[in-house]
Amino acid sequence: MAEEIRVGVAGLTHGHVWGLIDAWKKVEGARLVAVADRTPLLDKAEGDFERSYSDYRELLEKEQLDALLVTSDNVESSQITVEALGKGIPCMVEKAMAANAADADRMLEAMRQSGKTLMINWPLAWNPWVYDVKQRLDAGEIGHAFHLRYRNGHFGPKEIGCDDYFVGWLYDEKLNGGGAIADFCSYGAALCRYYFGMPETVYCIRHNATKDYDVPDDHAVCLLKYPKFSAQIEGTWATKGGDPGPNPVVHGKDGSIYVEGNQVVVNTGNEAKRNDPAALPVANPAAYFLECVRTGKTPEGIMDPVVAADACRILDAAIKSSASGCAERP
Repeated sequence: MAEEIRVGVAGLTHGHVWGLIDAWKKVEGARLVAVADRTPLLDKAEGDFERSYSDYRELLEKEQLDALLVTSDNVESSQITVEALGKGIPCMVEKAMAANAADADRMLEAMRQSGKTLMINWPLAWNPWVYDVKQRLDAGEIGHAFHLRYRNGHFGPKEIGCDDYFVGWLYDEKLNGGGAIADFCSYGAALCRYYFGMPETVYCIRHNATKDYDVPDDHAVCLLKYPKFSAQIEGTWATKGGDPGPNPVVHGKDGSIYVEGNQVVVNTGNEAKRNDPAALPVANPAAYFLECVRTGKTPEGIMDPVVAADACRILDAAIKSSASGCAERP
């Protein structure tokens, strides 16, 4: 691969895209050559790119790219990724991986057939505590872990000021894969899969608890059952104030591990030790993706597409459970 990296962006309706474009601007040698989107958001992005297209397929046909940032809705992002990998273009896909496990599997197959890098970017992945907690659990610092709690969310996409294009597909069950469950339980599902593997069953309650307009769900609670371990993950578009944040708590036979701010606390009952996690070697998602492309290494943790695809399986089981009223196997 040449030192110059020709980067394209497909889709602008995922609200995280603007921060990721800024991340690419900071990567030495990265050249933002083309962007594609069919909404008026294209006008906002055009100044950062040499060319623009209203159709991502035209972008893929006309441009020679070394990397593609995929930031559309969860259904279209899957299709874009399959087609781009089929053309030999490494893809960085903004969370979640897909609206369902079937689409995630299509992406995995395209990755394997092409031999090109696929990374699922989660904002959560750039918190050093994610890896510090994993190391402490693996080292047995709290003995046998038996329960994890994780909660993430806010008062709603519309209420916090997301643009109409982002809100439009977040509130669409098909395009998102759910409501708050797809938006925020996805983080917890990926984290549980990374820390503890796949659960045996998933039970879920989801509903529209607070909105006076239709959403697939604005609050969801999922219970994951493992051998001698359970996890409770909660996603919300219904919480106004009073929420300490998305940090997890893990309880074990010999103590607990929890995150306060950026610190990891290990509490054995007799004392609580506060630890500052080591800084990440690469803290820019675009630079990290490029490192994976150049070295051929698999993205780590929840950015590993196999882990992210399994998170889709967990959510598929959760949504099935919310309808059946029974625990379901992922």
